[in-house]
Amino acid sequence: MTNPFRIHASGLFADHGGNIDQAMTYARSLVDTLSGADKVAATTAVMVLVNAAAAAFDRPAPSPEKIVLLDLIRSEIDKWAENDLEEKFVRWAHDELDIESTIDSWIDDNLEDRISNLDLVVRAR
Repeated sequence: MTNPFRIHASGLFADHGGNIDQAMTYARSLVDTLSGADKVAATTAVMVLVNAAAAAFDRPAPSPEKIVLLDLIRSEIDKWAENDLEEKFVRWAHDELDIESTIDSWIDDNLEDRISNLDLVVRAR
């Protein structure tokens, strides 16, 4: 499993050797230098991050069976999509959607009162 925190890590800051207790003590010591709303905001930010990390750590890894099944599903979707996806979409739209009826209905609902008294004049030279 990939470490979900790695993409947010920065070599610019210490990691306390992976010692979470030591890192929390350090974070609290920095937060304690603040006061009022700044202290509340910093405490909130630290604790939201800690809660997210704890939840990510507690989340069970997918079973090997689930991983294989997901890979199989993705593979089948990829195979299906490789072969004339546009043609499949056009065929589905033709079979499932009544475009003419939809356009007629839209015209009836939106334009009928505007064009009912329309005179058409054609001029030729």
